[in-house]
Amino acid sequence: MRYLRLAGARLGQLLLVLLAVTLAVFILTQVAPGDAARLRLGPRASEEAVAALRHELGLDRPAIIQYFDYLGRVLRGDLGTSVDGRPVTDIIGQGISSTLLLVVSVLVLSLVAAVVIAVAAALKRDTGFDHALRLILLLSLFLPTFWVGFLLLRFVAIPTGWFPVAGLGTTPQALLLSLVLPAVAGATALTPVLARSLRSSLVDVLDSEYISVARSLGIRGASFYGRHVLRNAAGPVVTLLALNVGYLFFGVVILEATFNISGLGSSLVRASATQDVFVVQGITLVFAVGVVVANFAGEILSGLLDPRGARS
Repeated sequence: MRYLRLAGARLGQLLLVLLAVTLAVFILTQVAPGDAARLRLGPRASEEAVAALRHELGLDRPAIIQYFDYLGRVLRGDLGTSVDGRPVTDIIGQGISSTLLLVVSVLVLSLVAAVVIAVAAALKRDTGFDHALRLILLLSLFLPTFWVGFLLLRFVAIPTGWFPVAGLGTTPQALLLSLVLPAVAGATALTPVLARSLRSSLVDVLDSEYISVARSLGIRGASFYGRHVLRNAAGPVVTLLALNVGYLFFGVVILEATFNISGLGSSLVRASATQDVFVVQGITLVFAVGVVVANFAGEILSGLLDPRGARS
């Protein structure tokens, strides 16, 4: 019951945040340079034709009316049309699967690597091995994602021929191979953040009184450490992971550009270059909603892992 109350309270906050997100996205596109009607009709269109299209699109209405029109369209699933006449929902639908595959692959690889590194460092804490791992993690924080991706393409993909240098595969095996290098490049930036946080949490839990009592009673084994130590240390890391989903959604733009993958990131870059306001608006809204939902899920999961936090 406590978790249901927590979820209900967070859900109410989620709806308010999503409403604020739609307002922020609308304001950003309002202040952005460019005229959606002029861009759609082209530079040679007459002023009368542009004015007529602006009236048809509602761009000549007061901003507050435009916002409520926009909010109503969003609730109906209508994100407008691009300058070439395609529905924005179709553009998002074509690219969202590739983007989600990239995000999930980076998340999974980062989480697995962080757990392995953090557990090894925490069990060997204050040793040379621990210090070396922490130094490597610290240095990894300063490696640009695009530079790591370039090195992987130059010294792994091209010489070996094991991994595609561009795009995503169409068969399951080819798809898995094409995700390896982008996932490694993305995980290089995310893994150090998660591993450092998880190591610190593990050390705190290992030094706690109930773990000392359990050890004195001879309780050992992988199940004990997994069920009691790792679970109690995972709460802050889950929250941190959810917060970093924002980095992933917008950082995927770099991954898609580096590995020439057609997804929402590459569509956002093209729309920004051509001042395609409705496409930028739609993709930014999708990214923002993904960030908000990920943070909501992270808070709920963190509360389930740590009952003490769920009571607050």
